[in-house]
Amino acid sequence: MSGPTNGGRSHSYQALRDSEELHRATLSSISDAVFMTDDLGSFTYVCPNVDVIFGYTPDEVRSMGSLERLLGGQLFSLPDLVARREIQNVECDVVSKSGQPRSVLIHLKHVSIQGGTVLCTCRDVTELKRTERELAMARQKLAHAGQLALLGELTAMIVHEVKQPLTAILANVAAATASLKRDRNLDPAELRSILDDIQEASGSAADIVDRLRALARQRSREQVPLDLNDVVRDTLRMLAAEARRRGVRVREELHAAAVSITGDRVSLQQLVTNLVANALDAVEAASESHRQVTVRTSFDAGAAMLSVSDNGGGIAAPHLPKLFDAFFTTRNEGVGLGLAIARSIAEEHGGRLSARNNPDYGATFRFDLPAR
Repeated sequence: MSGPTNGGRSHSYQALRDSEELHRATLSSISDAVFMTDDLGSFTYVCPNVDVIFGYTPDEVRSMGSLERLLGGQLFSLPDLVARREIQNVECDVVSKSGQPRSVLIHLKHVSIQGGTVLCTCRDVTELKRTERELAMARQKLAHAGQLALLGELTAMIVHEVKQPLTAILANVAAATASLKRDRNLDPAELRSILDDIQEASGSAADIVDRLRALARQRSREQVPLDLNDVVRDTLRMLAAEARRRGVRVREELHAAAVSITGDRVSLQQLVTNLVANALDAVEAASESHRQVTVRTSFDAGAAMLSVSDNGGGIAAPHLPKLFDAFFTTRNEGVGLGLAIARSIAEEHGGRLSARNNPDYGATFRFDLPAR
């Protein structure tokens, strides 16, 4: 069999040259910076447009000697990279030649190309990170605006609850005053009982006020170990007076053991408040004897779950996709932020908030999140 003709070889060489030219043109026009190093991290290739991100010329980068010096530290282990057999992604902050801080997303892969064993691609994500920070701030401001709106609703709900300890205090003071009028030498045991009642009622009133202040205050989220059952109990105590006023029976079906999670207590109380308040609205049209809201918690396979079910009219099919959108509401007097804020809080905790209609009547909102 005869070898390739001169014309065939010429065509192959031209195709190879065209391919190399295409790769050179591609590498010189993209905004990513591409490097290749040997096992020791020394450069074997530096792309011509490295200055786009780092501000250095290719010769200046080569003079640094290693990828570690350019990126400011050792970002990977070669044996790990070899073992992975896939691209490893690393984010780091670097300083360009002009002194500007840059956020860089780095893709690393083990290769074997002309003495190079590590292929490194750097992408400038500084603007993306800035946008993410601005979006997070906007979400926090939206959440705080929702807290203030919720605060107004809660204030009306809690007025009755605050009146109860204040009424108890006044009643005990009146009893002590009447006893003193009858007998100057008041029995110490009776006085101690009156003072204990006043102290307990004062503590209850102060606790309610503290909850309101915590909701009103704009602050950073504090992730701490919590028992989801405690969060639910505290929130339902705060909403008990409103549920009674509306003639709604609220059932607690909480997991028998502690449901250990990590989260921000006030934020999670707000989530539960929003879901329960939504459920109270949903059962308004039902007859008073049938108005019921059920709050459940469970723990299974490393996941915690909270659900709030009602026996109202359910969710209309066209409304299901828009339930968690900001400013979407089916109530004439509603703002439409409650469920949107609840979803935002759920996502901040690495969880998921969902809604579905029950098989018989009503709807269930479910919050799934990682357990601690």
